[in-house]
Amino acid sequence: MAIDPTQPFVPVILGGDIGTYTLAREFYEAYGVRSVVLPAAGNGVIEHSVAIELRPIGSMADESRVVAALRDLAAELKSESERPLMLFGSLDFHIMLIAKHREQLEAQYVIPYPELETIEAAALKENFYALADKLDIAHPRTAVYYPGTELQEMAKDFTYPVIGKPSSSGDWIAAKFEGKQKIHTINSRAELESLLAKIDGSGYTSGYILQEYVPGGDDAMRLCTYFATQEGKVIFAGYGEVVIEEHAPLVLGNSAAIVTGQNDQMAADGARMLEELGWRGIAMIDAKYDRRDGKIKFFEINPRLGRNHFYLTAAGVNPARFYVTEFLGADFDASDPHTDAVMETAAGVLQLRREQLFTVLPHHLLRRFLDSETGKKAAVLLKAGKVSNPLKFSAEKNPRRKLYLVLNAVNHYRKYKKFPPRAQ
Repeated sequence: MAIDPTQPFVPVILGGDIGTYTLAREFYEAYGVRSVVLPAAGNGVIEHSVAIELRPIGSMADESRVVAALRDLAAELKSESERPLMLFGSLDFHIMLIAKHREQLEAQYVIPYPELETIEAAALKENFYALADKLDIAHPRTAVYYPGTELQEMAKDFTYPVIGKPSSSGDWIAAKFEGKQKIHTINSRAELESLLAKIDGSGYTSGYILQEYVPGGDDAMRLCTYFATQEGKVIFAGYGEVVIEEHAPLVLGNSAAIVTGQNDQMAADGARMLEELGWRGIAMIDAKYDRRDGKIKFFEINPRLGRNHFYLTAAGVNPARFYVTEFLGADFDASDPHTDAVMETAAGVLQLRREQLFTVLPHHLLRRFLDSETGKKAAVLLKAGKVSNPLKFSAEKNPRRKLYLVLNAVNHYRKYKKFPPRAQ
């Protein structure tokens, strides 16, 4: 079913993961609009949805071809109406692609992301940690390895385990080597040397972060999603505590269950960082609570909504409304978004008022992982029925989506049996 020519605006979303589906769902819920989604290929999470018109475009490795496809799509959609088109990306490399080709795209699309220079100042992790040092924001001790350089001086002060992760998530996608993971836990000097040798031969040329390990399990992980106006003022900080993450190699570190709340330290520190950068639009910061000193240690900025950002909508703050009120304006939404769902706290920004449990897991499976302090909060919310899953959407009537939900649940059981949470 094609996009209705009377639809007032059209979200266009690069990607094909659960974050893509969630954003399309959020626009549909808030405004009744359908999104055009451009994945490499179709898959169960985005197919047969009431909120999506699917346009698979194949590999996105050739950026010029993706830009041409976006321009052609814009010409098609604009031929029906002069309505605005909003362009989004689901992964870091989508955002970088949009930012690099902004000049070619912004004549046809509203682009709710900062300029390339601002994104690079934050998204490249070595830049992020330098900024954290400058602003005196807590973060793990960090060194940066560049492929092909000497390790000796850098490694002399390491204590193991050490966490290894790419500075550029976009560049890491193209790296090819056996045993590659999103995040590596390195237990010895020999393991470190072996890993770096593989990276040297993988074609990856950006920095590789080597970082102090902050003790604690999944339940120590924290995240916060921020919204900054076009003037660079952070007005919202949506905080969440992770209950359990995924541990299969390709999705390692993705949150599978989150409890919402408030945290003044994370709200204020993230706002300071983003305002220093001159950010506009949405960013998400990953962090971890360090029980050794009681501080939340910042890990990285994602220049976009996180994959599992539905914890915000579950708590009453639909980010689609921030995008529309700020970047399209009062002609499309003149209301004050989320008035009843937020509260102003000591951090000076709006934070989530409602406690809610977000999860993508079957409840029976989730209950196996609720023995932590964060898990106890989740158990209370689960018992009270204050729980939300982005894939469970009453507007979806296609029976093939119901079948997908069953298969997806079975797959979660299989993944957690094969890749259980790490012991602490």
